[in-house]
Amino acid sequence: MKYFATVAATTTLFISALAAPGACRNNYPPSSAPPNDTDGSVFQIKDFSVRKLNGKDISNVSFRILATNGGTLDFQCIPYDPATDAATTNFVPGQVYFCGKDSSLSFSYTPKHDDQKQNELWLWQTITQEQVYAGHVDFDDPICRAGGAGQNDLICDVPQVVDLFVTVEKAS
Repeated sequence: MKYFATVAATTTLFISALAAPGACRNNYPPSSAPPNDTDGSVFQIKDFSVRKLNGKDISNVSFRILATNGGTLDFQCIPYDPATDAATTNFVPGQVYFCGKDSSLSFSYTPKHDDQKQNELWLWQTITQEQVYAGHVDFDDPICRAGGAGQNDLICDVPQVVDLFVTVEKAS
């Protein structure tokens, strides 16, 4: 009986450690208020997700863009391919993609690599050809889990507790 109780306690402790919310998290900063910048618009990025069907190369990126000025913007951004008139099926890091057909918002995502120590997300808002606003945010690696579409499939998400903000300012 004593042996069974020890095994049960050890198993419970091990499973609790695996399931703990902080057990798999990177060192993300706690949520904070959006920056106060009167010279540009500030957008919040939520639900940032990367899909790696082969476990290595990025297949897709998606995220939501939200207004921080009391507005109602809540826009799902998925890389749009005008050649196919649909979401891209061959994501290329560093390439600029529109967030959908006829969208004024576009983005570029580059994962960290040897010379770049953090992931980088650039966001552009095009009002007219003369009025283009741009900004970026750097962040730690999204946390990956099994994706379900195969042995190597990974879905990598920025944790919900992390607030990413992009201040877009007039590009010169």
